[in-house]
Amino acid sequence: MKRIISILIIVGLLAIVVIQLSQNKKEAENRVYQYDKEAPVKVFGEVIKDKNETQNKTFSGLFESMNEVKVSADIQGKITQIFVNEGQKVSKGQALLKMDEQMLQLQLNVLETKLDGLKKDEARYQTLSNEDAVPAITLEKTQNAIATIEAEKKTILEQINKSTVRAPFNGVVSMKFCEVGGFASPAVPLFELINQTELKFVINVPEEDLHLFTENQPYSVTTGISANSISASLSQVSSKGGMGNSFKVEFALDNSIGIKPKMNGELKFVTNQSLNDALTISSKAIIGSESNPEIYVVSNGKAVRTPISILSRNGDYLSVKGEIKKGDTIVTGGFINLFDNANVIVNQ
Repeated sequence: MKRIISILIIVGLLAIVVIQLSQNKKEAENRVYQYDKEAPVKVFGEVIKDKNETQNKTFSGLFESMNEVKVSADIQGKITQIFVNEGQKVSKGQALLKMDEQMLQLQLNVLETKLDGLKKDEARYQTLSNEDAVPAITLEKTQNAIATIEAEKKTILEQINKSTVRAPFNGVVSMKFCEVGGFASPAVPLFELINQTELKFVINVPEEDLHLFTENQPYSVTTGISANSISASLSQVSSKGGMGNSFKVEFALDNSIGIKPKMNGELKFVTNQSLNDALTISSKAIIGSESNPEIYVVSNGKAVRTPISILSRNGDYLSVKGEIKKGDTIVTGGFINLFDNANVIVNQ
């Protein structure tokens, strides 16, 4: 009898445990949020714009000198005089520095002395040769010696001329690398000279925007030192991409307002060029990566995941192609609970 009572007690306890576990499970299920996939998701959206919409383009860049060189000497020598300072304007051919030419002058004096004696000999031998008093070969050797000395004299004169380093063009001495008493040689830069009158404006352009730059396109450049824009013309597009697969694009312009090299500027222009039936959408609509982009297109109250192709970027907007058309509504926000073919309520 006691054994039966013990079994009944155990069975009763087990029943109580089972009932309690069942109640705990129901309470836990009630606490867990049950997402209703049929409930509409509130999202933000916009209507796809016209493919021929005017595009305002802005690119930042730097002004650079058309001519910028480091000036070196053509010969070796000790620097005896420097005629310019950093920041000084110079004209083409203006003397920048002078090297010691004393040894060259001594060599020139020796050659002139020899040449004077040989010319006197030439005159004497010319008279004697006419009278057959000396062989003609003697006169010829003297004349050859004169020609050799004159060639040596020209060489020395050229070296004396090159002992003065001159500006190769009109510009400004931006840097000076030499001092009096130093040694100049063809391998050692002495000055950096830049042309501030003729400048170029340089920008880096992503490959998707290269099609926008043509020779007949009008451009304008703005800078912080003037409220007026400067007209610019396309001069060069690099044939090789650089970092980030961008391309260097250069523009020629007239520096009539005193812009200095390495100043910042912005190039702005407006284009109405269409991109082969491309449409314009906000970059906020893109899901996934830009290499495999997709968007949600709202159709009959549902968000349909749709692949597209990106042709170009203009700030926060993209030119795209795909199974979309002008007037379609696309999702630009509220992606947290969104999935393909979800019911949506669009706030625009």
